[in-house]
Amino acid sequence: MRNTGEFIHEAPRCIPVAEKVDVCVIGGSCTGVFAAVRAAEAGMRVAIVENNGFFGGTASAGLVPVWHSRFDAEGRREIIRGLTHQVLEHLVANGEAIVKEPSNASVYAYLNTASLTVALDELVAWHPAIRPFLHARFVGVAESAPRHPTHALIEDKSGRRAIEAAFFIDATGDADFLDRAGFETWSLPAAQLQPHTTCAMVSGVEAVRAAHPDFSMGEMLRPSRGAGLKHAFGWTAPVVGAPGLEFASVTRVQVCNPADADDLTAGEMEGRRQITALVRAANREFFTKDAEIRIAALASSMGLRESRHARCLHSLTEREVLSGQAFEDAAAYGSYRVDIHHDEGITFRYLDGVQQVMRVDRETGAVAWDRGRWRPETAESPTFYQIPYRCLVPRGATNVLCAGRMLDCDRGAYGACRVMVNCNQMGEAAGVAAARCVAEGAPIETAWRGLAHETLPEVSYWNE
Repeated sequence: MRNTGEFIHEAPRCIPVAEKVDVCVIGGSCTGVFAAVRAAEAGMRVAIVENNGFFGGTASAGLVPVWHSRFDAEGRREIIRGLTHQVLEHLVANGEAIVKEPSNASVYAYLNTASLTVALDELVAWHPAIRPFLHARFVGVAESAPRHPTHALIEDKSGRRAIEAAFFIDATGDADFLDRAGFETWSLPAAQLQPHTTCAMVSGVEAVRAAHPDFSMGEMLRPSRGAGLKHAFGWTAPVVGAPGLEFASVTRVQVCNPADADDLTAGEMEGRRQITALVRAANREFFTKDAEIRIAALASSMGLRESRHARCLHSLTEREVLSGQAFEDAAAYGSYRVDIHHDEGITFRYLDGVQQVMRVDRETGAVAWDRGRWRPETAESPTFYQIPYRCLVPRGATNVLCAGRMLDCDRGAYGACRVMVNCNQMGEAAGVAAARCVAEGAPIETAWRGLAHETLPEVSYWNE
Protein backbone atom coordinates (compact mmCIF):
# COMPACT_ATOMS: atom_id res chain seq x y z
CA MET A 1 0.00 0.00 0.00
CA ARG A 2 1.46 3.31 -1.09
CA ASN A 3 1.12 6.53 0.93
CA THR A 4 2.85 9.88 0.62
CA GLY A 5 4.31 9.76 4.11
CA GLU A 6 2.42 12.88 5.07
CA PHE A 7 -0.47 13.02 7.53
CA ILE A 8 -3.43 15.21 8.38
CA HIS A 9 -5.35 15.31 11.66
CA GLU A 10 -9.04 14.56 11.63
CA ALA A 11 -11.06 16.48 14.20
CA PRO A 12 -12.92 14.41 16.82
CA ARG A 13 -16.62 14.11 16.15
CA CYS A 14 -19.77 12.65 17.63
CA ILE A 15 -21.00 9.67 15.66
CA PRO A 16 -24.71 8.84 15.79
CA VAL A 17 -25.69 5.29 16.65
CA ALA A 18 -27.88 4.05 13.81
CA GLU A 19 -29.00 0.84 15.50
CA LYS A 20 -28.59 -1.25 18.63
CA VAL A 21 -28.68 -5.00 18.04
CA ASP A 22 -27.65 -8.29 19.54
CA VAL A 23 -25.62 -9.45 16.54
CA CYS A 24 -23.97 -7.39 13.80
CA VAL A 25 -22.85 -9.19 10.64
CA ILE A 26 -20.26 -7.43 8.49
CA GLY A 27 -20.53 -8.64 4.90
CA GLY A 28 -23.61 -9.61 2.90
CA SER A 29 -22.53 -12.60 0.86
CA CYS A 30 -24.59 -15.79 1.19
CA THR A 31 -22.30 -16.51 4.15
CA GLY A 32 -23.25 -13.26 5.86
CA VAL A 33 -26.95 -13.47 5.02
CA PHE A 34 -27.16 -17.05 6.28
CA ALA A 35 -25.43 -15.98 9.51
CA ALA A 36 -27.93 -13.15 9.97
CA VAL A 37 -30.93 -15.40 9.26
CA ARG A 38 -29.82 -18.09 11.70
CA ALA A 39 -29.24 -15.51 14.42
CA ALA A 40 -32.66 -13.96 13.77
CA GLU A 41 -34.30 -17.39 13.90
CA ALA A 42 -32.84 -17.74 17.39
CA GLY A 43 -34.53 -14.53 18.52
CA MET A 44 -31.69 -12.07 17.98
CA ARG A 45 -31.99 -8.51 16.72
CA VAL A 46 -29.52 -8.40 13.82
CA ALA A 47 -27.83 -5.81 11.61
CA ILE A 48 -26.13 -6.81 8.37
CA VAL A 49 -23.75 -4.42 6.61
CA GLU A 50 -22.96 -4.77 2.91
CA ASN A 51 -20.79 -2.50 0.76
CA ASN A 52 -22.76 -3.25 -2.43
CA GLY A 53 -26.39 -2.37 -3.04
CA PHE A 54 -27.28 -6.07 -3.04
CA PHE A 55 -26.51 -9.29 -1.23
CA GLY A 56 -24.68 -12.30 -2.65
CA GLY A 57 -20.95 -11.61 -2.58
CA THR A 58 -18.93 -13.41 -5.22
CA ALA A 59 -22.04 -15.05 -6.66
CA SER A 60 -23.80 -11.77 -7.43
CA ALA A 61 -21.03 -9.15 -7.61
CA GLY A 62 -18.68 -11.63 -9.29
CA LEU A 63 -21.39 -13.26 -11.48
CA VAL A 64 -20.14 -16.72 -10.44
CA PRO A 65 -23.09 -19.08 -11.11
CA VAL A 66 -21.86 -22.37 -9.66
CA TRP A 67 -22.53 -24.20 -6.41
CA HIS A 68 -20.68 -27.42 -5.77
CA SER A 69 -22.21 -30.63 -4.56
CA ARG A 70 -24.32 -30.98 -1.42
CA PHE A 71 -23.50 -34.70 -1.46
CA ASP A 72 -20.46 -36.74 -0.56
CA ALA A 73 -17.81 -37.52 -3.17
CA GLU A 74 -19.75 -40.60 -4.31
CA GLY A 75 -22.96 -38.64 -4.75
CA ARG A 76 -24.85 -40.92 -2.37
CA ARG A 77 -25.02 -39.23 1.01
CA GLU A 78 -26.51 -35.77 1.43
CA ILE A 79 -24.11 -33.87 3.66
CA ILE A 80 -25.30 -30.26 3.19
CA ARG A 81 -28.87 -29.13 3.85
CA GLY A 82 -29.95 -26.02 5.74
CA LEU A 83 -30.26 -22.72 3.94
CA THR A 84 -28.11 -23.85 1.01
CA HIS A 85 -30.63 -26.60 0.31
CA GLN A 86 -33.63 -24.30 0.78
CA VAL A 87 -32.37 -21.58 -1.53
CA LEU A 88 -31.34 -24.05 -4.21
CA GLU A 89 -34.67 -25.90 -4.09
CA HIS A 90 -36.47 -22.56 -4.45
CA LEU A 91 -34.39 -21.56 -7.47
CA VAL A 92 -34.85 -24.94 -9.13
CA ALA A 93 -38.62 -24.84 -8.57
CA ASN A 94 -38.76 -21.50 -10.39
CA GLY A 95 -36.52 -22.49 -13.29
CA GLU A 96 -33.68 -20.32 -11.99
CA ALA A 97 -31.17 -23.12 -11.30
CA ILE A 98 -30.22 -26.41 -12.91
CA VAL A 99 -29.01 -29.34 -10.78
CA LYS A 100 -26.61 -31.84 -12.30
CA GLU A 101 -25.17 -35.16 -11.14
CA PRO A 102 -24.51 -35.13 -7.34
CA SER A 103 -21.12 -36.82 -7.74
CA ASN A 104 -19.89 -34.31 -10.35
CA ALA A 105 -16.59 -33.02 -8.98
CA SER A 106 -16.78 -29.72 -10.85
CA VAL A 107 -20.40 -28.60 -10.91
CA TYR A 108 -23.51 -29.57 -8.97
CA ALA A 109 -25.77 -26.63 -9.79
CA TYR A 110 -25.81 -23.69 -12.18
CA LEU A 111 -27.64 -20.69 -10.72
CA ASN A 112 -29.08 -17.52 -12.15
CA THR A 113 -27.14 -15.10 -9.96
CA ALA A 114 -29.73 -12.31 -10.29
CA SER A 115 -32.37 -14.70 -8.99
CA LEU A 116 -30.07 -15.68 -6.12
CA THR A 117 -29.77 -12.01 -5.19
CA VAL A 118 -33.58 -11.68 -5.05
CA ALA A 119 -33.85 -14.85 -2.95
CA LEU A 120 -31.42 -13.38 -0.43
CA ASP A 121 -33.47 -10.16 -0.31
CA GLU A 122 -36.50 -12.30 0.48
CA LEU A 123 -34.71 -14.19 3.25
CA VAL A 124 -33.68 -10.95 4.92
CA ALA A 125 -37.13 -9.38 4.45
CA TRP A 126 -38.80 -12.36 6.13
CA HIS A 127 -37.18 -11.34 9.41
CA PRO A 128 -38.28 -7.97 10.82
CA ALA A 129 -35.52 -8.40 13.40
CA ILE A 130 -32.87 -8.03 10.67
CA ARG A 131 -31.99 -4.47 9.68
CA PRO A 132 -30.01 -4.37 6.44
CA PHE A 133 -27.49 -1.64 5.66
CA LEU A 134 -26.74 -1.62 1.91
CA HIS A 135 -24.32 0.73 0.17
CA ALA A 136 -22.65 0.86 3.58
CA ARG A 137 -18.90 0.50 3.94
CA PHE A 138 -17.53 -0.82 7.21
CA VAL A 139 -14.69 1.51 8.22
CA GLY A 140 -13.77 0.96 11.84
CA VAL A 141 -14.42 -0.37 15.32
CA ALA A 142 -15.10 1.14 18.72
CA GLU A 143 -14.26 -1.07 21.68
CA SER A 144 -14.59 -1.15 25.42
CA ALA A 145 -11.37 -3.11 25.85
CA PRO A 146 -8.72 -4.50 23.48
CA ARG A 147 -10.35 -7.03 21.14
CA HIS A 148 -13.77 -6.48 22.66
CA PRO A 149 -15.66 -4.39 20.09
CA THR A 150 -18.86 -2.59 21.03
CA HIS A 151 -19.64 -0.73 17.80
CA ALA A 152 -19.03 -1.18 14.08
CA LEU A 153 -18.46 2.13 12.30
CA ILE A 154 -19.90 2.50 8.82
CA GLU A 155 -19.99 5.17 6.12
CA ASP A 156 -23.12 5.38 3.97
CA LYS A 157 -25.24 8.04 2.25
CA SER A 158 -26.28 9.34 5.67
CA GLY A 159 -22.67 9.89 6.72
CA ARG A 160 -20.58 8.21 9.38
CA ARG A 161 -22.67 6.11 11.75
CA ALA A 162 -22.24 3.39 14.34
CA ILE A 163 -23.98 0.10 14.99
CA GLU A 164 -23.92 -1.06 18.61
CA ALA A 165 -23.92 -4.83 19.13
CA ALA A 166 -23.26 -7.41 21.78
CA PHE A 167 -21.69 -9.75 19.22
CA PHE A 168 -20.07 -9.41 15.79
CA ILE A 169 -19.56 -11.79 12.85
CA ASP A 170 -16.88 -10.97 10.27
CA ALA A 171 -18.17 -12.24 6.92
CA THR A 172 -16.17 -9.79 4.81
CA GLY A 173 -14.06 -12.48 3.14
CA ASP A 174 -10.94 -10.40 3.79
CA ALA A 175 -11.09 -10.36 7.62
CA ASP A 176 -11.59 -6.60 7.50
CA PHE A 177 -13.44 -6.43 10.81
CA LEU A 178 -10.88 -8.59 12.59
CA ASP A 179 -8.03 -6.51 11.22
CA ARG A 180 -9.61 -3.21 12.33
CA ALA A 181 -10.45 -4.69 15.73
CA GLY A 182 -6.83 -5.64 16.40
CA PHE A 183 -7.11 -9.42 16.07
CA GLU A 184 -4.22 -11.39 14.66
CA THR A 185 -4.53 -12.12 10.96
CA TRP A 186 -2.11 -13.56 8.45
CA SER A 187 -1.65 -13.72 4.72
CA LEU A 188 0.57 -15.47 2.23
CA PRO A 189 2.85 -13.28 0.11
CA ALA A 190 0.89 -11.87 -2.83
CA ALA A 191 2.74 -14.11 -5.29
CA GLN A 192 1.53 -17.21 -3.42
CA LEU A 193 -2.11 -16.20 -3.05
CA GLN A 194 -4.49 -18.00 -5.35
CA PRO A 195 -5.09 -15.71 -8.36
CA HIS A 196 -8.40 -13.92 -8.83
CA THR A 197 -10.80 -13.88 -11.77
CA THR A 198 -12.87 -11.14 -13.35
CA CYS A 199 -15.87 -12.90 -14.83
CA ALA A 200 -18.21 -11.82 -17.60
CA MET A 201 -21.28 -12.81 -19.54
CA VAL A 202 -20.77 -12.79 -23.28
CA SER A 203 -23.09 -13.05 -26.25
CA GLY A 204 -22.55 -14.29 -29.78
CA VAL A 205 -20.71 -17.48 -28.83
CA GLU A 206 -23.23 -19.83 -30.46
CA ALA A 207 -23.19 -17.96 -33.76
CA VAL A 208 -19.41 -17.78 -33.91
CA ARG A 209 -19.10 -21.46 -32.97
CA ALA A 210 -21.56 -22.39 -35.73
CA ALA A 211 -19.25 -20.75 -38.24
CA HIS A 212 -16.04 -21.96 -36.55
CA PRO A 213 -16.56 -25.32 -34.79
CA ASP A 214 -13.10 -25.09 -33.19
CA PHE A 215 -13.95 -21.83 -31.41
CA SER A 216 -14.27 -21.66 -27.64
CA MET A 217 -13.45 -19.09 -25.01
CA GLY A 218 -10.89 -21.56 -23.66
CA GLU A 219 -9.21 -21.76 -27.06
CA MET A 220 -8.60 -18.02 -26.86
CA LEU A 221 -6.33 -18.52 -23.86
CA ARG A 222 -3.62 -20.02 -26.05
CA PRO A 223 -0.74 -17.56 -26.67
CA SER A 224 -0.96 -18.21 -30.41
CA ARG A 225 -4.48 -16.74 -30.53
CA GLY A 226 -3.29 -13.20 -29.94
CA ALA A 227 -5.05 -12.18 -26.75
CA GLY A 228 -1.70 -11.64 -25.04
CA LEU A 229 -2.72 -13.50 -21.88
CA LYS A 230 -0.18 -15.38 -19.79
CA HIS A 231 -2.28 -18.22 -18.46
CA ALA A 232 -4.32 -21.09 -19.83
CA PHE A 233 -6.98 -22.10 -17.36
CA GLY A 234 -10.59 -21.08 -17.71
CA TRP A 235 -14.13 -22.39 -17.83
CA THR A 236 -17.51 -21.38 -19.14
CA ALA A 237 -21.10 -22.13 -18.15
CA PRO A 238 -24.62 -21.51 -19.40
CA VAL A 239 -26.50 -18.52 -18.02
CA VAL A 240 -29.67 -20.07 -16.61
CA GLY A 241 -32.77 -18.34 -17.98
CA ALA A 242 -30.83 -16.27 -20.53
CA PRO A 243 -30.47 -18.18 -23.82
CA GLY A 244 -27.69 -16.80 -25.98
CA LEU A 245 -25.52 -15.72 -23.06
CA GLU A 246 -22.49 -17.62 -21.80
CA PHE A 247 -20.70 -17.10 -18.50
CA ALA A 248 -16.93 -16.89 -18.91
CA SER A 249 -14.31 -17.30 -16.20
CA VAL A 250 -11.22 -16.86 -18.34
CA THR A 251 -9.07 -14.20 -16.68
CA ARG A 252 -6.37 -14.61 -14.09
CA VAL A 253 -5.15 -11.73 -11.92
CA GLN A 254 -1.96 -12.78 -10.20
CA VAL A 255 0.27 -11.23 -7.53
CA CYS A 256 -2.66 -9.32 -6.10
CA ASN A 257 -3.56 -9.08 -2.41
CA PRO A 258 -7.17 -7.80 -2.23
CA ALA A 259 -6.57 -6.64 1.35
CA ASP A 260 -4.21 -4.00 -0.09
CA ALA A 261 -6.13 -1.09 -1.60
CA ASP A 262 -3.62 -0.42 -4.36
CA ASP A 263 -3.38 -4.08 -5.32
CA LEU A 264 -7.18 -4.31 -5.43
CA THR A 265 -7.48 -1.26 -7.67
CA ALA A 266 -4.84 -2.51 -10.08
CA GLY A 267 -6.33 -6.01 -10.05
CA GLU A 268 -9.84 -4.85 -10.92
CA MET A 269 -8.53 -2.90 -13.91
CA GLU A 270 -6.26 -5.76 -15.00
CA GLY A 271 -9.12 -8.25 -14.95
CA ARG A 272 -11.28 -6.05 -17.17
CA ARG A 273 -8.31 -5.49 -19.50
CA GLN A 274 -7.85 -9.24 -19.87
CA ILE A 275 -11.45 -10.08 -20.70
CA THR A 276 -11.59 -7.18 -23.19
CA ALA A 277 -8.37 -8.32 -24.87
CA LEU A 278 -9.68 -11.86 -25.11
CA VAL A 279 -12.98 -10.82 -26.73
CA ARG A 280 -11.27 -8.51 -29.20
CA ALA A 281 -8.84 -11.26 -30.17
CA ALA A 282 -11.71 -13.74 -30.56
CA ASN A 283 -13.38 -11.46 -33.08
CA ARG A 284 -10.12 -11.11 -35.01
CA GLU A 285 -9.12 -14.76 -34.94
CA PHE A 286 -12.60 -16.12 -35.62
CA PHE A 287 -14.07 -13.42 -37.79
CA THR A 288 -17.68 -14.20 -38.57
CA LYS A 289 -19.84 -12.18 -40.90
CA ASP A 290 -22.95 -10.87 -39.11
CA ALA A 291 -21.81 -12.23 -35.71
CA GLU A 292 -19.48 -11.01 -33.00
CA ILE A 293 -18.60 -11.91 -29.44
CA ARG A 294 -19.82 -9.13 -27.16
CA ILE A 295 -19.42 -8.51 -23.45
CA ALA A 296 -22.99 -8.41 -22.16
CA ALA A 297 -22.14 -7.97 -18.47
CA LEU A 298 -18.96 -7.48 -16.46
CA ALA A 299 -18.65 -8.54 -12.84
CA SER A 300 -18.85 -5.52 -10.57
CA SER A 301 -16.06 -7.09 -8.52
CA MET A 302 -13.33 -9.61 -9.19
CA GLY A 303 -13.99 -13.11 -7.98
CA LEU A 304 -11.57 -12.99 -5.04
CA ARG A 305 -10.08 -16.33 -4.09
CA GLU A 306 -7.86 -15.44 -1.17
CA SER A 307 -6.50 -12.58 0.93
CA ARG A 308 -6.23 -12.27 4.74
CA HIS A 309 -6.92 -15.19 7.08
CA ALA A 310 -7.95 -15.09 10.70
CA ARG A 311 -5.64 -16.62 13.31
CA CYS A 312 -8.04 -18.93 15.11
CA LEU A 313 -8.10 -21.64 17.77
CA HIS A 314 -7.42 -24.28 15.13
CA SER A 315 -5.77 -24.13 11.73
CA LEU A 316 -7.21 -26.80 9.45
CA THR A 317 -4.65 -28.77 7.46
CA GLU A 318 -4.75 -30.42 4.07
CA ARG A 319 -4.00 -33.73 5.75
CA GLU A 320 -7.08 -33.35 7.96
CA VAL A 321 -9.23 -32.53 4.94
CA LEU A 322 -8.00 -35.32 2.67
CA SER A 323 -8.10 -37.93 5.43
CA GLY A 324 -11.68 -36.99 6.32
CA GLN A 325 -10.68 -36.16 9.90
CA ALA A 326 -13.71 -36.08 12.21
CA PHE A 327 -14.09 -33.21 14.68
CA GLU A 328 -16.38 -33.06 17.69
CA ASP A 329 -17.12 -29.43 16.81
CA ALA A 330 -17.69 -29.92 13.06
CA ALA A 331 -19.38 -26.78 11.79
CA ALA A 332 -19.44 -27.58 8.07
CA TYR A 333 -19.10 -30.56 5.76
CA GLY A 334 -17.67 -30.66 2.26
CA SER A 335 -16.69 -32.92 -0.58
CA TYR A 336 -15.23 -30.39 -3.02
CA ARG A 337 -11.70 -31.39 -4.02
CA VAL A 338 -8.54 -29.58 -3.07
CA ASP A 339 -8.31 -27.02 -5.88
CA ILE A 340 -5.17 -24.87 -5.94
CA HIS A 341 -4.72 -22.31 -8.70
CA HIS A 342 -1.06 -21.47 -9.25
CA ASP A 343 1.22 -19.79 -11.75
CA GLU A 344 1.64 -22.87 -13.94
CA GLY A 345 -1.98 -23.94 -14.00
CA ILE A 346 -3.99 -25.82 -11.41
CA THR A 347 -3.71 -28.75 -9.02
CA PHE A 348 -6.58 -31.04 -7.96
CA ARG A 349 -6.37 -33.56 -5.14
CA TYR A 350 -9.28 -35.85 -4.34
CA LEU A 351 -10.41 -37.73 -1.26
CA ASP A 352 -9.84 -41.05 -3.04
CA GLY A 353 -6.12 -40.30 -3.48
CA VAL A 354 -6.22 -39.18 -7.11
CA GLN A 355 -4.17 -36.15 -8.13
CA GLN A 356 -4.32 -34.13 -11.34
CA VAL A 357 -1.90 -31.32 -12.12
CA MET A 358 -2.30 -29.10 -15.18
CA ARG A 359 0.85 -27.43 -16.43
CA VAL A 360 1.13 -25.01 -19.32
CA ASP A 361 4.03 -24.47 -21.70
CA ARG A 362 4.40 -20.69 -21.75
CA GLU A 363 5.88 -20.64 -25.24
CA THR A 364 3.40 -22.83 -27.08
CA GLY A 365 0.41 -22.78 -24.77
CA ALA A 366 0.35 -26.56 -24.81
CA VAL A 367 -1.45 -28.03 -21.83
CA ALA A 368 -0.12 -31.16 -20.14
CA TRP A 369 -1.94 -33.05 -17.39
CA ASP A 370 0.09 -35.04 -14.91
CA ARG A 371 -2.38 -37.65 -13.64
CA GLY A 372 -1.41 -39.79 -10.70
CA ARG A 373 -1.95 -40.11 -6.98
CA TRP A 374 -1.06 -38.05 -3.95
CA ARG A 375 -1.20 -41.22 -1.82
CA PRO A 376 -1.25 -44.97 -2.54
CA GLU A 377 -4.56 -46.70 -3.08
CA THR A 378 -6.37 -47.94 0.03
CA ALA A 379 -9.28 -50.29 0.57
CA GLU A 380 -11.49 -47.40 1.67
CA SER A 381 -11.41 -43.63 1.24
CA PRO A 382 -13.27 -40.87 3.03
CA THR A 383 -16.13 -39.40 1.05
CA PHE A 384 -16.37 -36.02 2.78
CA TYR A 385 -14.47 -33.81 5.22
CA GLN A 386 -15.35 -31.57 8.14
CA ILE A 387 -14.50 -27.98 9.00
CA PRO A 388 -14.29 -27.47 12.78
CA TYR A 389 -15.94 -24.54 14.52
CA ARG A 390 -12.59 -23.69 16.12
CA CYS A 391 -11.38 -22.50 12.69
CA LEU A 392 -13.93 -19.67 13.03
CA VAL A 393 -13.02 -18.53 16.56
CA PRO A 394 -10.33 -15.83 16.49
CA ARG A 395 -7.69 -16.13 19.16
CA GLY A 396 -8.52 -13.92 22.12
CA ALA A 397 -12.10 -13.31 20.99
CA THR A 398 -14.99 -13.10 23.41
CA ASN A 399 -17.68 -11.62 21.16
CA VAL A 400 -16.41 -12.01 17.58
CA LEU A 401 -16.57 -14.92 15.13
CA CYS A 402 -15.50 -15.10 11.51
CA ALA A 403 -17.19 -17.04 8.71
CA GLY A 404 -16.25 -17.72 5.12
CA ARG A 405 -13.02 -17.72 3.21
CA MET A 406 -10.94 -16.04 5.92
CA LEU A 407 -11.06 -19.21 8.04
CA ASP A 408 -7.77 -20.41 9.51
CA CYS A 409 -6.29 -23.23 7.41
CA ASP A 410 -3.24 -24.13 5.37
CA ARG A 411 -2.94 -23.71 1.60
CA GLY A 412 -4.18 -27.17 0.69
CA ALA A 413 -7.14 -27.17 3.06
CA TYR A 414 -8.07 -23.73 1.80
CA GLY A 415 -8.20 -25.05 -1.76
CA ALA A 416 -11.10 -27.27 -0.68
CA CYS A 417 -12.88 -25.15 1.93
CA ARG A 418 -13.15 -21.81 0.13
CA VAL A 419 -16.10 -22.66 -2.16
CA MET A 420 -19.57 -21.22 -1.57
CA VAL A 421 -21.42 -24.29 -0.29
CA ASN A 422 -18.80 -24.68 2.45
CA CYS A 423 -18.76 -20.98 3.34
CA ASN A 424 -22.58 -20.96 3.50
CA GLN A 425 -22.47 -23.49 6.32
CA MET A 426 -19.83 -21.52 8.19
CA GLY A 427 -22.19 -18.56 8.12
CA GLU A 428 -25.05 -20.62 9.54
CA ALA A 429 -22.82 -22.01 12.30
CA ALA A 430 -21.54 -18.55 13.22
CA GLY A 431 -25.07 -17.17 13.41
CA VAL A 432 -26.27 -19.97 15.68
CA ALA A 433 -23.18 -19.79 17.92
CA ALA A 434 -23.42 -16.00 18.21
CA ALA A 435 -27.03 -16.30 19.33
CA ARG A 436 -26.10 -18.85 21.99
CA CYS A 437 -23.35 -16.58 23.28
CA VAL A 438 -25.75 -13.64 23.58
CA ALA A 439 -28.85 -15.46 24.83
CA GLU A 440 -27.27 -18.06 27.08
CA GLY A 441 -23.93 -16.52 27.97
CA ALA A 442 -22.20 -19.51 26.38
CA PRO A 443 -18.40 -19.19 26.16
CA ILE A 444 -17.42 -18.47 22.59
CA GLU A 445 -15.00 -21.40 22.49
CA THR A 446 -17.77 -23.93 23.14
CA ALA A 447 -20.85 -22.18 21.72
CA TRP A 448 -21.19 -24.81 18.97
CA ARG A 449 -20.86 -27.73 21.39
CA GLY A 450 -23.54 -30.38 20.96
CA LEU A 451 -24.71 -28.91 17.65
CA ALA A 452 -24.46 -30.08 14.07
CA HIS A 453 -26.08 -28.83 10.88
CA GLU A 454 -28.56 -31.68 10.91
CA THR A 455 -29.81 -30.40 14.30
CA LEU A 456 -30.58 -26.90 13.00
CA PRO A 457 -34.24 -26.02 12.37
CA GLU A 458 -35.57 -26.56 8.86
CA VAL A 459 -37.76 -23.46 8.51
CA SER A 460 -39.74 -23.39 5.26
CA TYR A 461 -39.36 -19.96 3.69
CA TRP A 462 -40.83 -20.73 0.29
CA ASN A 463 -44.00 -22.68 -0.37
CA GLU A 464 -43.56 -23.51 -4.01
